[in-house]
Amino acid sequence: MSTMNRRKFLQSSALLAGLSGVKISRANNLMASSQPIVIDLFMRGGMDGLNLVPPHTGVNRSNYEGLRPELQVPKTGSNRLLDLGEAFGFHPAATGFRDMYLDGDLAIIHGTGLPKQLVTRSHFDATKATELGTPNSTITPDGWLTRHLHSSPQITGAEVIPVLVSSSSKPLSLQDYFNALTVDQVSGYHPNPGSYEDQHVTAISDMYAGTSAMDQAVHGAMNTLQILHQLDLDNYQPGGGAVYPDNSFGDQLQLIAQLIKEDLSVNVATAELGGWDTHDRQGDGGVGTFSDRVGYLSNAVTALWKDLKGSGLGQLVTIVIHSEFGRRAKQNGGSNSGTDHGSGNVMLVIGGRVNGGQMYGEFVGLDQSELFESEDVSPEVDYRQVLGTIVKEVLGNPHLDQVFPGYTNHQSMDFVSSDLIFKSGFE
Repeated sequence: MSTMNRRKFLQSSALLAGLSGVKISRANNLMASSQPIVIDLFMRGGMDGLNLVPPHTGVNRSNYEGLRPELQVPKTGSNRLLDLGEAFGFHPAATGFRDMYLDGDLAIIHGTGLPKQLVTRSHFDATKATELGTPNSTITPDGWLTRHLHSSPQITGAEVIPVLVSSSSKPLSLQDYFNALTVDQVSGYHPNPGSYEDQHVTAISDMYAGTSAMDQAVHGAMNTLQILHQLDLDNYQPGGGAVYPDNSFGDQLQLIAQLIKEDLSVNVATAELGGWDTHDRQGDGGVGTFSDRVGYLSNAVTALWKDLKGSGLGQLVTIVIHSEFGRRAKQNGGSNSGTDHGSGNVMLVIGGRVNGGQMYGEFVGLDQSELFESEDVSPEVDYRQVLGTIVKEVLGNPHLDQVFPGYTNHQSMDFVSSDLIFKSGFE
């Protein structure tokens, strides 16, 4: 959405009637808004997809055990792999993901990553390529979510808070988008809180009372501040019996659910979780640092999905979980070993429009001859094919040429349509 559209909306609404008079009217029916919502969760640091969704049977399992004698997720014992009845299972700390998969709400996409000819194992470059949505260029001025918001026919310009960044800073996927609410906790969203906060807000509003882009941006921020302070977020009751974990990531995802349910026309929400750069001390036997991180992720996302689905919003929401790259297939040392930067990885997609309980993509294998550059899970699926399927078939934006410039010949991943077509590569 452009600055001009935002300005027109603000000028035509009661928000500009004065800060003291700002009021919002929320529909009692949470389905009042029919716009689809994407929640983009980025796993910063290179999440090890091979241990999140490890092989369970066949030659892939044998090769996996040979490549990771200490790091493998075991098939027996108290920390054994979570059996999905298929060739792959989930890490034992991912019980929530397992349950969502078996309920048909979660899809696993194997072998995703940057196009082979553009693979980089640099965190900086891979993150920029992924979040900008232009793997052939890391100097693109705007991010893929920014271009989606600017090109989508679903975005009307009348949204109160079209974009929520539940974090301390905006991701590159929203680079050059200026109407995002970036906040990790509502209590901290104030330019100068304290006994004189109202006077400070009034003074700032008076300072920027003109019609320039800066004036409108500041005025919009002040109106957003007033909206947030009207919300009764302290007494929030999640839907579906959801219980958010008592940690920062759980708080971030709860805030996303809260603001979506306030009917503020949130179309895009983002959050990120770091700590995935597991070069050493990754953990073995299904426990350790990586296991803790998986549980941290799975528990928080499970609560988010239970909350939104239980509140009647499941059909509107799609959650995508991805990282800048995967890890090497082979562990890098002895009992305190980890995994170095790789390429191919898994992506998880959750939602009411998702044909879950299925595995998509292509897992070539773990034999030396099947690994990419003899090191990694092979990236057979361009990550833009996954995101493009969500953008086009769930979010209703047909302009993939604008969202992902240079990406051509898109083919649906078929995890949205009822006609499921699977690629080969699974046992």
